[in-house]
Amino acid sequence: MNKIRILIVNQENELLHLLEKTLHQENCEFFTSKQLKQHYRNFNEHSFDIVLIDIDTQDTTIVRDIESIREQSPQVKIAIFSDFNDKHKILKSFEYGANQFFSKPLQEEHFTRGITTLCQDVINQRQTQNALTRQQNILHTIKEMAEHFLQHDDWNITLHQQMLALKNAAEASSVFIFKNIETEDEHLAERFLSINDNYEAFTPNTLNYNDLDMLSWTKELSKGRYINGVLESFSPSQRSVLISYKINALLILPIFAAGEWWGFLGLGNPNKTIFDHSSIETLETVARIIGSAINNQTNLRNHKIRSAMFEHTVDGIVITDAKNRIINVNQAFSKITGFSKEEVLGKDPKLLKSFMYEKKFYQEMWQQLKTEGYWQGEIKNRRKNDELFIEWLSINSIKNERGVVQNYVGIFSDVTAHRSTDVEYAHLATHDALTGLANRVLLDDRLNQAIHHAKRFNKCVAVLFCDLDNFKPINDKYGHTVGDEALKLCSHYFCSVVRAEDTVARYGGDEFVIILGAIEQMQDYKIITDKICNLINVPFEIQGHKIQLEMSVGISFYPQDALIQKELIHKADKAMYNAKKEGKNRLSFFNQSLQESGC
Repeated sequence: MNKIRILIVNQENELLHLLEKTLHQENCEFFTSKQLKQHYRNFNEHSFDIVLIDIDTQDTTIVRDIESIREQSPQVKIAIFSDFNDKHKILKSFEYGANQFFSKPLQEEHFTRGITTLCQDVINQRQTQNALTRQQNILHTIKEMAEHFLQHDDWNITLHQQMLALKNAAEASSVFIFKNIETEDEHLAERFLSINDNYEAFTPNTLNYNDLDMLSWTKELSKGRYINGVLESFSPSQRSVLISYKINALLILPIFAAGEWWGFLGLGNPNKTIFDHSSIETLETVARIIGSAINNQTNLRNHKIRSAMFEHTVDGIVITDAKNRIINVNQAFSKITGFSKEEVLGKDPKLLKSFMYEKKFYQEMWQQLKTEGYWQGEIKNRRKNDELFIEWLSINSIKNERGVVQNYVGIFSDVTAHRSTDVEYAHLATHDALTGLANRVLLDDRLNQAIHHAKRFNKCVAVLFCDLDNFKPINDKYGHTVGDEALKLCSHYFCSVVRAEDTVARYGGDEFVIILGAIEQMQDYKIITDKICNLINVPFEIQGHKIQLEMSVGISFYPQDALIQKELIHKADKAMYNAKKEGKNRLSFFNQSLQESGC
């Protein structure tokens, strides 16, 4: 910092001797004058910091001269000396801009304290002004940096130039950027950039947070907090970083990209003064700009990838505006539908409509899009040549930051060629191959659904376990072909007498399980079970043979007999065995009290 320049306007040398005794010569420069006029006319050129004026002088204009100095330099410190002979002149001096008063004869202790205060005020003013200047320089650099980093595809091209400008603006001796490396066992960061005024400084290519006892730093940085301190405030291993960089003060600011801690920006100084709060706040903006530049570069790369995917994916893609007018399609869309991009731009996607669905289908689709933001399912549409095709379609709504829909994106696959095979496989996975009834897998799922529905709406579920009596003799007498046909006809009969919401399943061999769901009261099951048990009165004609089937049935109820699916089937099975013990060809309850009550 430059020396403090002090002008002494005095007739005697006593004041100069006292000043030299009070203040350090290496910190101050002294100038003496017997006339103030020769200085104040060009006062700013001399750049005095403190003016000491003896107003007990024959110069009648000296008070007005004080006013002229103050007009030229509002920051200068003015101290006056007087022996109190002219109080009016003293008051006018303060009125025109004096800061301090010393009475004559000067008392060394009082004078020392006063002049020291004035010098400290000057130092504080300079520091404040330097801080403001530094702040302005940093802000100017940030403006330039933002333009270069955020308006160009590759921010790295001007990175070194902008970081050098930042180092100079922040009056730092070094600036560096490190990027975190993701590893399984170690916490590492690799050097991304380093600039240092000291050619003897060493910046490693990689930092190991564990080895350098920097985990406490990483904890703070990952939370968005900065590290700021001088050499003595850090641990011995942390000091090695500063010593290596030839700095005594260090500031580290976290860099976040895409919401994740990406790395850090560091600045260092050889002096032992920590970075002030105002500079840190401004420099944090630099870290955020770097994070934004990284995001922009990543977004641009992702955009190129998405563009390539958009054009080359085998799935058709259609993008509409908020009013559902097509604004873009990809090549796969044209290949699948037969419509060119030019033919569909500005049109509604309903131009593909097959007219195979009722209005309610589309209303429900749009209602889900409105409430949940997406819809997906299988749908039949029509190509340009009027040929029907089956597609698996996913539609997503794209909203702005206010939650208002801006676009809809539809992605679809043509599954026409595979659908018949897929449907067959799906059907075989959940249905019995011989009868077409639900198998055990689907039975478990349907029963769980029925229990859930009954629980929610306070209803009952009945489970009937049906076993054909004396079925083996049919196979033995007429052959398995007739037996299989009998099972099919039995299955058709069950399906014809139950409701649409009920489930009939082949449990295995000649065993069937029937789920009667959504029963208001247990008594309501009787109409349906009577029809089911009427199977014994329905003779079948198969290949010229008259087949009469008999059946034992066990029944259990939710929630009276059990609360879970396995228990309900087990107890219905147990009731069926009781029916066989009682003579076969009858219906038996698991809960005998229900049977006795006539339910």
